[in-house]
Amino acid sequence: MPSLDFATSIPNSSMITIIECVELPYRVHSPGLWNWLHSGNTFSLPQLELQMMIIFAITHASDCILKPYGVPQFTSQLIAGIILGPSLLGRFEPIKILFDVRSQEIIGMLAVFGHLLFLFLSGVKMDLKVFKRMGRNAIYTGIACILFPLIIGLSVGVSLKRSWRLTKEEAYSLPFLTVLHSLTPFPVVVYLLEYLKILNSELGQLGLSAALVSEAIGLILLVLATLIKVAMEKNNFQAIFCGGSTIIFILTLAFVFRPTMVWIVKQTPKGRPVKTVYIHIIMLLMLVSGLVSRSFKFTCIAGPFFLGLAIPDGPPLGSAIVNKFNCFTEHVFLPLFVTTCAMKVDLRLISLDANLLTFDIILVIATFATKMVACLIPLLYSKMPIKDALALALILSFKGEVQLSLYFYFGDEQVHLIPGKERSLAVVAILINATIAPILVKYLYDPSWKYAGYKKRDIIHNRHNAELRILVCIHKPDNIPTVIKLLETSGPTRQRPLTVYVLHLIKLIGRASPVFISHQMQKKTLSKTSYSENVITAFNRFKQDNPDGISLLHVFTAISPTKYMQEDVCTLALDKLASLIVLPFHRKWSLDGFVESEDCAIRTLNCGVLELAPCSVGILVDRGRSTIPAESSYSVAMIFLGGSDDQEALTFAKRMANDMMNINLTVIHFVASESEEIRGWDDLVDHEVLKDVRLNNLSGGYVTYIEEMVEDGPQTALIIHSMIEEYDLIIVGRRHNVVSPQTSGLAEWSEFPELGIIGDLLATSDNNTRTSVLVVRQQQKQQK
Repeated sequence: MPSLDFATSIPNSSMITIIECVELPYRVHSPGLWNWLHSGNTFSLPQLELQMMIIFAITHASDCILKPYGVPQFTSQLIAGIILGPSLLGRFEPIKILFDVRSQEIIGMLAVFGHLLFLFLSGVKMDLKVFKRMGRNAIYTGIACILFPLIIGLSVGVSLKRSWRLTKEEAYSLPFLTVLHSLTPFPVVVYLLEYLKILNSELGQLGLSAALVSEAIGLILLVLATLIKVAMEKNNFQAIFCGGSTIIFILTLAFVFRPTMVWIVKQTPKGRPVKTVYIHIIMLLMLVSGLVSRSFKFTCIAGPFFLGLAIPDGPPLGSAIVNKFNCFTEHVFLPLFVTTCAMKVDLRLISLDANLLTFDIILVIATFATKMVACLIPLLYSKMPIKDALALALILSFKGEVQLSLYFYFGDEQVHLIPGKERSLAVVAILINATIAPILVKYLYDPSWKYAGYKKRDIIHNRHNAELRILVCIHKPDNIPTVIKLLETSGPTRQRPLTVYVLHLIKLIGRASPVFISHQMQKKTLSKTSYSENVITAFNRFKQDNPDGISLLHVFTAISPTKYMQEDVCTLALDKLASLIVLPFHRKWSLDGFVESEDCAIRTLNCGVLELAPCSVGILVDRGRSTIPAESSYSVAMIFLGGSDDQEALTFAKRMANDMMNINLTVIHFVASESEEIRGWDDLVDHEVLKDVRLNNLSGGYVTYIEEMVEDGPQTALIIHSMIEEYDLIIVGRRHNVVSPQTSGLAEWSEFPELGIIGDLLATSDNNTRTSVLVVRQQQKQQK
């Protein structure tokens, strides 16, 4: 219970001072708004709510102004804290009353708890297996970006300390400041990469690996710094005791706690959630680990971070913990922590001592410049483009929430290794860095550049009877039968083989690092995890059923955030020189024609691939007719209106004309009633592509050619609706933003632009049909 102290002293005598302590109950809830306004603001809950409202209001107002310029929200949170601090609004009486000392303990406790939870979740998300598969470039960059700034910073500090008159306290803080300036925390790099939406890019993967190496070295440096502090303040025995206790704690996590977590994962049935009691026990142990690390003279956040590292990332355990706590931590607790830290900054202290100010600025600039150069040397040596190397150096030099917390921990009144002047200047340096670095990275690096189509990678330019490379994407088991049926229908033979790359896309939950698995290169992985087992089994059976037609089949698994999956798809297509990417449509229908499920994330992925793809793209709409008896014929129709997309779709359809596989191909050519013979280059190409179809001169089998004269879009739609039930699969070109008489008046009714007008017409839910649709978009040449 809190107490109020009333002191009465009797002057002009040697009598004692009388102190009376009166216990009062906690004043949490106010009796109403009017009474609260006239009660001197002494109720803690309304005061906390008002503080949070003001903090979030200023943060979001700043973010609305800065976001269009590419500045992350972390900067807005810092600015909100500085505005509410003693530098600006904190000097005025209403803000002083609102953020009084008593209330600062409450909001500060919430903020620190949020920071503790954030670092625990960061540990859970980290995939330590990255150390096994990272390349030399990442290792050299990670080592250089922390050791070189540390060495140069200490050298600069020692040399300049002789010419600057520093107090004993300022000189004592110099090595700790240099260590903090040199750090590259992994959670900070992840935050920036996620904000810039390049987490899955090649640059992002290299940055994550380098940051993980740097984080490992940084943790060792922080442990040593803490032990040195204990030795200087206490004695060597205390430092040895703390170091030994820390080693025992880490070994306990590695050889007792980690196997227990693995046991929990094994006890959880496949596809089922982890028992809630396990998560409750883990969260209790997280709090206990904070107390344990504090007893070792470390911060209360060190224990939870190490505990998080011992928890297996990803599903089912890591993802369950992240799902439960990540949202509230990132969007409520963490902004409170950043803002309350920045509220302690007094910018007026910076200008008081010009001598110290110059010294600190030189130290900050020296460590930052050295970090940039240290990152650039190994990257440029590995022949990385200069712009990409600069962008990665800026990413690894980015300062964020972890550095902010360390500055304030070492500047705390109980630790007091960093004076208030240096701490305020460090926060200003973080603010400038966090504002400028993301803007420069966006300017220097565009992940879509690497997908620019300088070469023709489509079906129509593929040599006649040459191998066709197809990349098919799988989200869920329901996609497998339809995709395999499409591949079977495409007529793989010894003369016209297919090379098939299968990419199983899994949403990243509960880990920070995306995972990309090649099941041919990492065969051991298959026995240890359940990733893609059903996909691998189904496609291996497909290859066995078509030994002559399938020259190569590789299965990959990509575990990444859905908003970055297009990076995996396009990178693999570019690396494997694929001519066609096949994507499942985001909507699924039941057998009676009703919409069964719809995944907007998959639709966003499809649109992203259409925008970035280095080759042609096909979107496959599954209406349920993928399992047809082998003895039955399979009817395929290709609707041709003209243009590059239709030419690509027709070229793919021609491969399906195969009497041996009992596939019937029909090409339906819609011709405008007022059209002339040949009016331009596209019409000439249309004529050439249709020539062998008109003459029925396809080498694989028989094709039926039908020509329909139409006046407008409604007449086209009427004919399509009348014939849709006659076919098992209809292939169309996307023809996005192509104006023609055959589709006039239909664009206004289009629900899914990614399918084009005709594709959307065939895939609309009011068509109670079981005919699947393949919408083809030819490779688009992108300009860098």
